[in-house]
Amino acid sequence: MALGSGLAHLGGYPFDVRYSNGALARARTAADVAANAYVHLTRLFTEVEPDIALIVADEADWQSRQPYGLPFFNEDRGQIRPGIVVVPAGSGDFWVGMGEDIREASPRGYRRLLAAYPDGAGGLDLQPFFDLVTIHELGHAFEVLGDLRLPTFWLGEIFANLALHAFVATKQPESLHTLEVLSTVGAQSRHLGARMRAEGYSTLEELEVHYTGGDHPMSPLNYVWYQYRWQRLAAKVFEADGEDALVRIWSSFHGTDRLSPGEVTTASLALLLRTEVSEILGRAVQNWH
Repeated sequence: MALGSGLAHLGGYPFDVRYSNGALARARTAADVAANAYVHLTRLFTEVEPDIALIVADEADWQSRQPYGLPFFNEDRGQIRPGIVVVPAGSGDFWVGMGEDIREASPRGYRRLLAAYPDGAGGLDLQPFFDLVTIHELGHAFEVLGDLRLPTFWLGEIFANLALHAFVATKQPESLHTLEVLSTVGAQSRHLGARMRAEGYSTLEELEVHYTGGDHPMSPLNYVWYQYRWQRLAAKVFEADGEDALVRIWSSFHGTDRLSPGEVTTASLALLLRTEVSEILGRAVQNWH
């Protein structure tokens, strides 16, 4: 059975919304956030309207190679819509693991997380942050279903993070603190970075090979560490170039293969991005390590 096909419907949104039993309130929150971003991105990207379903799933209804708690988008065949954005209905072991990862690497940083994402009982609740990550996954829906031909996985992630940051900064600035604290703490932790470089993967080339599987797949927490860094990069690009950088990515890659497969390298993409999109972005890609 396709993910979401047996779940309850929530109407009144510009896309299909499904939710697990008991998750109506969470579905409304996620759908409200996603709907505002959907309308904004549709206007920004020349009236592209991806045919998607937003699925708010509890652990029992979760069907993915991703651990429960890590939102995702896909466009597999046989789904209830050409694309699905799947977000968790609540916390789970993965969110706990993220918090523990930072607490071990940076006790001071972990205290910042407790202040920004309190659960009311002295613990950590990342739900407000992951409500916003719905916009990141929506960015992937526009990318994939809108024929944005980004030649690497990592550039797609940077695009989605820039879509997320740009929307929050321009349309929902009261949520910017919620969006930024986790990635700031994660990206600034030297101990966490040293451990990922020693025990996992850290370059863009390694991510391209190992995120999607292969003989030595990347761990979910290693992937999250990349996301911390990409989110901080998106903030820097937006600060320098505003939403224009997002539009320029769309204009540069929409409906066209800019590079042949043999030409796709980090260096060639860095040059193209510096020339056509953002000096900050191109330089960051060139100097990534």
